[in-house]
Amino acid sequence: MKITIKELKCFVFCVLNVLAINIGVAQTTTLNNLATQDSLQTKNNDEMLKTPFGVFNISQTTGTIFRVSGDELRKSGGDNLINSLKGRVPGLRIARTNNTPGSGGYSYTLNGGTPNVLIDGQPRGLQVDLRDVEEVIVLSDATFNALLGNLGDNGLIYVITKGNKISKPVIEVNYQTSYNTPTNLPSLLSASEYATVINKASNNDGLGDVYSPEAIEAYKNGTDPINFPNIDAQDTFLSNLAVSNYMSLNLYGASDKVKYSAFLGYSDYEGLEKVGSKIDGRDITFRTKISTKINDLIKAHASVYGKFGEMDRPVLGPDDTFRWITNTPANAFPLMVGDSAYVVNNQFQTNLLSELEAGGTRTDYTANMIFDIGFDFDLDKFVPGLAYDTYIMMKTYNAHSLITNNTPGLYTLENLQDVNGIDSLALKVNKNEVLDLSVGRSNAGIQRNFAYGSNLSYIKEMNRGILNLNFNHLLFYQPNITAAQTDQRNITLNLNGSYALDNKYIFFANANSSSSSRFLDDHKTKLYPTVGAAWVASNENFLKDSKVIDHLKFRTSYGKVGTEYGFTTLLYLDTWSGGRNNGTTFLGTTGNPSQDELGYRLNTTGNEAIDWVEYNQFFAGVELQMFKKLRLDFNYFNILIQNQVIKASQLYASALGNDVYLPQLNFKESRNTGFNTNIAFNDSHNDFKYHISANAGYNKIIGEKIAEVQYPDAYRLQQGQPQDNIVGYVTDGLFTAENIGSALPQFGDVQIGDVKYVDLNGDNVIDSRDTKTIGNSNPRINYGINVGFEYKGLNLDILGVGVTGYDINLNSYAYYQHDGLGSYYGSVNSNLPNGNANPRLTTITSINNNKNSDYWLVDGSYFKIANVELGFSLPDSIISDSPFADVKLFLRGSNLAVFSKMKDLDPENMNGGFSEYAMTKTFTFGASINF
Repeated sequence: MKITIKELKCFVFCVLNVLAINIGVAQTTTLNNLATQDSLQTKNNDEMLKTPFGVFNISQTTGTIFRVSGDELRKSGGDNLINSLKGRVPGLRIARTNNTPGSGGYSYTLNGGTPNVLIDGQPRGLQVDLRDVEEVIVLSDATFNALLGNLGDNGLIYVITKGNKISKPVIEVNYQTSYNTPTNLPSLLSASEYATVINKASNNDGLGDVYSPEAIEAYKNGTDPINFPNIDAQDTFLSNLAVSNYMSLNLYGASDKVKYSAFLGYSDYEGLEKVGSKIDGRDITFRTKISTKINDLIKAHASVYGKFGEMDRPVLGPDDTFRWITNTPANAFPLMVGDSAYVVNNQFQTNLLSELEAGGTRTDYTANMIFDIGFDFDLDKFVPGLAYDTYIMMKTYNAHSLITNNTPGLYTLENLQDVNGIDSLALKVNKNEVLDLSVGRSNAGIQRNFAYGSNLSYIKEMNRGILNLNFNHLLFYQPNITAAQTDQRNITLNLNGSYALDNKYIFFANANSSSSSRFLDDHKTKLYPTVGAAWVASNENFLKDSKVIDHLKFRTSYGKVGTEYGFTTLLYLDTWSGGRNNGTTFLGTTGNPSQDELGYRLNTTGNEAIDWVEYNQFFAGVELQMFKKLRLDFNYFNILIQNQVIKASQLYASALGNDVYLPQLNFKESRNTGFNTNIAFNDSHNDFKYHISANAGYNKIIGEKIAEVQYPDAYRLQQGQPQDNIVGYVTDGLFTAENIGSALPQFGDVQIGDVKYVDLNGDNVIDSRDTKTIGNSNPRINYGINVGFEYKGLNLDILGVGVTGYDINLNSYAYYQHDGLGSYYGSVNSNLPNGNANPRLTTITSINNNKNSDYWLVDGSYFKIANVELGFSLPDSIISDSPFADVKLFLRGSNLAVFSKMKDLDPENMNGGFSEYAMTKTFTFGASINF
């Protein structure tokens, strides 16, 4: 039997489809990222970006476009895309929010809002492996925001994986080993230091010493570690090194008739725990995609993405480990007496050693999959320039945990006297040991998402210009299996067109219709318009032959976008609560049940007129390239956010029923203004190439219409002020012996060393009427600096990131709040990071000193050496006779240094190492090989 190549391609394509369908589909992602298969294609020397909302010529848009290659991003190492974008995109601020190995997370904002993410047109959020990325395109203006419909409020991060561009077959192999070491751990007190601080606090309260000089000396010299323990918890429980490994295999290629790629990635990681069970995890990621030309009319494409994770860890949560380390004084108790007796006391009843060694284990499993299939119809022979693309997508997410939760035996120490009056030490049972002989299954999670979309595009080349029209739709459905969350249904329609006249004057218009199940009647569907214009001045006759200006483009856009409110419940419905056992009412209940157990009551009142939150967006920008070496981009934005939802109770007195009879309202208005900019310079001299670039973003969100009490003191009002204002008291240092006699009534009995507040309204009383705006909590400016060079295969790249223009409120962090008998840390022995002295120590919680005030504010600005790569690509003279096309060896470092007023804690994540898992600096060794 003879099989033609055409038949074979069709057979392979169908087999892949059947396999993908039977495997299942997709992963949980919110409706952040809906799109179809995308690619960058070259047509008439221009790049055509194919998206689910249209096909666009990148050089002929009125929107903002910023591009970063995958090779540049991979200089950060590892497999995380968002981390690699840090400091490289103007206006994009990325901060670490969770440091747990394997499940850590980041926050990312573009121009002050969270952007949506599309990866090869698939709605998988950040489910992509950095090693598989070809390019990232950041689109952020009204032109592109409008195309996303109810997702278009804050821009788009568009990720293209490998295998879209025409090339010969390529095989890539990558291996990396990373060594992670904790950084910026908080300073903790030794046993003798803690006892000395407690004595000082106790004497300030007039209570005398708690610890004798002999006890303090015993803590210090370690002669009696049972009665006078001195546990260095960080040294006991934390390792200085955790190893991660990354391996990947990537195969891709493309011709005019078929495009294909396959990626397989493996990652493993471990935690910083030194004793007992520790975090030990591994992930496997795979992706396959194929696009084949069946005939001159139809092209089919499909892809499958999957990520499977498994993490073994102690039953005790990763963050709980660090909370125990920091919240248990060094002299609380010896960890163990003998070989098996774990010790606690009546005040601190958790022994971390027992939890790590005998508390049981937990294994977390996650499975993400995405599948899409689509067809592209080239209708050019019927109508020149006409094409129709359609696709269907499904996603699944599954997760569960297997837990063996033991209860270790615990003891307290008792000092007794025998019949002869001789002191002896005894162990008293605090908790009996219980071994869990079963394996429990918990935290099961499952989610399914479905999407269907299509786009009809028409491109007409005329004598003096190009007309580009698109009409597309997107249907999204996300069912929810819990009653607490509603199903999500959305329909988005777009009709957009652009016209480029003489490649100098570009005009764009879009009409977007967005529909959502979160609204009723006339509010269910809304129509929003957008327009844009651009002028390519460098194509004018007076600049066309310029030897200085290579490219100069001015652009502007204005449009409206409607988005859904951020509640899981439907705000147009009344909700009810009550009943026995969380809302379940039983007939024939015995005893004396309360009315709440037998009946339901109104919990919240619905508002059938609830409407869309609307973004009125104005953008303007300029692009400039000079001397074929220098590039400058500048973008300004002004966004009015209307109809934001608030509780009506914020407008009225609570006597009117608070939230029960008062519904949610569209009321609040905010304005987000700012800019982002990028400047880059690169040059070469023979074999030496170098580059330097810097980018920055600025934004401030003003509350133009807010719900607040109309205070008679104008300085207290927040309308018209930034939304991230920190409100508190103005201070005048600490009370001293000279001024304590003139202290005004404030908060409790004040003493020497307590915080002194300023009487702003002059009524001789310190109270809430003396508060005002004292700072702001979000960075106004974020920036990145990138420098590097290449010379005969050797390269060095350094990336720094920073933020400025904001305050850190130390009053929000327990590390600086010294009060009570159990919450003192190393910061008590030095001034606050802002230079202020610590207020008076006390054995009880201070009513006065822990108020929000400028005494606790410190400049939060910081600059980090985020990534460094030293690499060497083997010369052709070495690999020319080998099967290798390219071999690169590299050493990378991440989070290497931070420059800030914060010393013990990392300003990027103030809880890291204290109440959450510690941040780490990373050193990576590796190699990448192309065949």
